[in-house]
Amino acid sequence: MKSFSLALGLSLTTATAALAQQPAGYHINLNLQQITNDRVKVVVNTPAVQENQVTYVMPSVVPGSYSKKDYGRFITGFKAFDKNGKTLKVKNSGPNLFIIDGAKQLARLEYLVDDTWDAKQDDTFIFQPGGTNIDAGRNITLNHYGFYGYLEGYKMLPYEVQVTKPADLYGATALDVRRPSPTQDVLTAPNYVTLADGPVLYARPDTASFSTGGARISVAVLSESGMVKAAEVSQMLRPMSEALTKFFGQMPVPRYQFLFYFPASGSPLSSKDSRYGAMEHSYSSLYFLPEIANPERLKSMVLEVSSHEFLHMLAPLNIHSREIGEFDFRNPQMSQHLWLYEGVTEYVAQLVQVQGGLITEDEFRQTMREKIRDAQKFPAGIPFTEMSRRILEKPYDDMYENVYKKGALIGLLLDIRIRELTQGRQTLRDVLLALRAKYGPTRSFEDKDLIPEVVALTHPEVQQFFDRYVIGKEELPLAEYLGKIGWDYAATANVKIRAFGQLGFRYDEAKKEFRAADVQPQTNTFGLRNDDVIVAVDGQEVTMANAEQLLRPLVGSETTSEAPVTLTIRRGSTTGTVKGTAQEYDAQETNRLKNNPGATPAQLTLRRQVLTAKG
Repeated sequence: MKSFSLALGLSLTTATAALAQQPAGYHINLNLQQITNDRVKVVVNTPAVQENQVTYVMPSVVPGSYSKKDYGRFITGFKAFDKNGKTLKVKNSGPNLFIIDGAKQLARLEYLVDDTWDAKQDDTFIFQPGGTNIDAGRNITLNHYGFYGYLEGYKMLPYEVQVTKPADLYGATALDVRRPSPTQDVLTAPNYVTLADGPVLYARPDTASFSTGGARISVAVLSESGMVKAAEVSQMLRPMSEALTKFFGQMPVPRYQFLFYFPASGSPLSSKDSRYGAMEHSYSSLYFLPEIANPERLKSMVLEVSSHEFLHMLAPLNIHSREIGEFDFRNPQMSQHLWLYEGVTEYVAQLVQVQGGLITEDEFRQTMREKIRDAQKFPAGIPFTEMSRRILEKPYDDMYENVYKKGALIGLLLDIRIRELTQGRQTLRDVLLALRAKYGPTRSFEDKDLIPEVVALTHPEVQQFFDRYVIGKEELPLAEYLGKIGWDYAATANVKIRAFGQLGFRYDEAKKEFRAADVQPQTNTFGLRNDDVIVAVDGQEVTMANAEQLLRPLVGSETTSEAPVTLTIRRGSTTGTVKGTAQEYDAQETNRLKNNPGATPAQLTLRRQVLTAKG
């Protein structure tokens, strides 16, 4: 970022007139027509304050994110004014807190906000879906908590944000918005928690929408090269949305907004560690995903990420503890129920797809197997509720990804157990819908009460499941519980496989080519060496668009074809061809998960109940 200075301040006449006409609450002005060096000026007309000293809080952590962000570090030139335009004394307490003296006279705050996407991608970098982008005339990714905060003790007052913008940029959002003119939007929210929950994607319009289950589903896309279109993404999302409607009976929300940003290959905004994904909100989700030319790969990526985020409209929107419903952006107290918010959400996201026919039972089972494998990378013997409560601390913060792995397995096993104990009368879905009906968006439960309530809704013995595997330290009983639905699980098993040997590939970004990696000539049937460039497979040139299709079968261990495969490779300055045929190997398979051909009728019935939609 370039450094610059800019005179701050509004005329006394303008500020006084604005304050005189505005009701209580916060009235914020953003001028997106005047952006310099990716910085936006923020003017906050504040509510009346009763204290002599007040603290303006920029969030340290935000809902849906489980690491510190410290958005206040992107603010410069912070000033506070009384109604006569006189500056008030301000001092900092850390990056996020601005302590204002003479606060009873406070009328206005002004400062500059820098974006986060252009920051150095180091350990303090904010994952793009939770950050901000300020690209004058082209895109403003407006996560509100990156632009403004609240006065301590006045978080739940109404907010009005007046945005002056270029006429050719459209702001897609799930928030309530008025558009008095082509260059002005007025965003409103009843409090800061709701405002922070509604990001806005300003870009040249590329939108689409459809209806299902009583909800309007909207899609907005910014694709840097124009490769991805909103209409295309909308068609990808529609079958999943209809599957969700079938799963719930109707959509849990009346509207939902998907916001997609697709950086082009080689974009300066691209994630340096190839980390892409999304962040959920109650009525929307914001995505940062790479442009992919292959339509099937693009669809697979979009559905994999969006299926999870979409489900967050159930939890935590409709089912949440006080820690989330009254989120403390300054010193957050974390809930112990990540097993529900992330784990069960991930399980249901996969379950909806298999029940809706979007994936096969084999694909669902393979996904669960991958989650077993990935969960084993994290330390054993850690109570899930304890990890959840302390997720912002070391060493628990490094375990967060396990909520999508072990957490999803907790969801699957809990669903199996509930169905078994109630002879199919109750399911995990039924529990979620009962909790939604009781609580909903505006009512929070006490953290300590959730598990007893789930037990009361199902069966007394469900408490033992929580005590042993969620609150307790015992490892999940994978073989026992998966066996209940006729799946055989073994941590290790001796098997015979057909494969091309030990192969690996890496992509050389600078040269735009694929190279053999972690190979030895004697252990693969092609005789490949490290850094051999793979030019073509059976005469078909390998590109980023088709690499998954061409190279993945060479790495897998499920090859059944006996036909030879010809690779065109470049080794040094020499280009030639090599042939290889899959061979049978004795191998030890880890985390084997297969259908049991001798499954009992009871096991098959329980499997059908889990994997088949009701009705």
